[in-house]
Amino acid sequence: MGRFGRDFIFLGIFALFWITTTPFTDLRSGDVLLAQETGNAAHQIAVLLMLAMSFLLLWPQRKVAMSAISAALICVLLWQLVTVIISAHPDLSIRRYILNVSVIVVTLAWVLAPEDTTHFRRLLRGGSAFVLGLAYFGVLVWPQVSIHNLNEVTELINAGSWRGHFSHKNVAGPAMVVLTLYWLYLAETTQKGTAKAIYWILALLSLNFLYHTNNKTSIGLLMIMFGLAAIIRRSRSLWLQMIVAYTPAGLMALLTLGSVIFEPMKQLVTALVSDPTFTNRTEIWNFALSQLQHRLLTGFGFEAFWATSDLRSGFHETWAATAGHAHNGYLNVAMSSGLIGVFLTIWLIVINPLRDFNRSQKTDNDPFLGLLFLRIWLFMLLYANLESPFFVGRGQVWFSLLGAMFGLRLHARMQQLAAPAPSGNERLPDRPANRVPGLPERAAAK
Repeated sequence: MGRFGRDFIFLGIFALFWITTTPFTDLRSGDVLLAQETGNAAHQIAVLLMLAMSFLLLWPQRKVAMSAISAALICVLLWQLVTVIISAHPDLSIRRYILNVSVIVVTLAWVLAPEDTTHFRRLLRGGSAFVLGLAYFGVLVWPQVSIHNLNEVTELINAGSWRGHFSHKNVAGPAMVVLTLYWLYLAETTQKGTAKAIYWILALLSLNFLYHTNNKTSIGLLMIMFGLAAIIRRSRSLWLQMIVAYTPAGLMALLTLGSVIFEPMKQLVTALVSDPTFTNRTEIWNFALSQLQHRLLTGFGFEAFWATSDLRSGFHETWAATAGHAHNGYLNVAMSSGLIGVFLTIWLIVINPLRDFNRSQKTDNDPFLGLLFLRIWLFMLLYANLESPFFVGRGQVWFSLLGAMFGLRLHARMQQLAAPAPSGNERLPDRPANRVPGLPERAAAK
């Protein structure tokens, strides 16, 4: 496939998840209160179109593409298929399962579309600049659908929080975190002073937008992530890296979801945190856990519990039944595919990426690109304790995490045979690293 085709696929996929087919959703409409069982037809068609183009890109480099597919991912998808068969809403589950598999394939194509890191940086720069510009355009020109306000039908407490073209401030928050990481990566890999200054300014603009989203979860976790990533990057011991990554994630799990499971943790959180409900999340967690007891091992079927009409009409004693998701990634997976699904998801999302990063440190692949993927993964690992970023068919959160996971796996498994010469404003790291692992023109499986 030629350079133009690769550009189109990369930017098309990027726009599909970062802009979506429904930007600037009007939250003043009562439609947002309806059950979301039918999905978004425009998004589904767009995914299928990008899926067809993705196969055209992946087929010539199928050996490399297959190397990015882990045993954990295969097991997760197989188990999710089982939950589709036993789902409480099999028609709903099968549609969402097909979308889930399609998103995975499309994201892999996005990772493999650039020919090298120079190409990747050029495409990432253009796509990120458009997304950031669109978000600010909405705030400045179309504030009624870009800033939460008192005319919206739900969550009036969010009034004044920026969301740009994203559907909610809790979507805009992690989006701006990832955009910040993109700009920092671009700043770290350029030598030209003017370009570096521009990237830093764009990173600050992303942080400014993040601040105005009032998304406390993303703001609070950002600096923690930077500290953890810095320690992990400087270590070569997998055990030390596991301690650094998993200890804070585990503590967050105990302080959040653990506070509704274990009474001592609840008392501790009440004593330490000004809002022990975590903005009313505890009521959602209690409701979800009470329902999960009926299907502990298998869950209710892939994406077949939240935002269904029977759930919203059958439970009037708590508003938690109207929640769109569990506000906890692991609990959300449990509702969908039970404890078996949770264990498989931990293998795929928690264990494998860190092992891949550790292995990538022993290669000559781009350390800056590896650091970008590590930072995204670490942030989402922490973020999953208060939101539900896993296996989401729309939006940039799962797409960004999935892309980072694929990137780390390719970094661990592929070794470049040749590197393109850097352009005038590109800086090579201390070791030969101006490379994208996993591309057939320049890589071979170990």
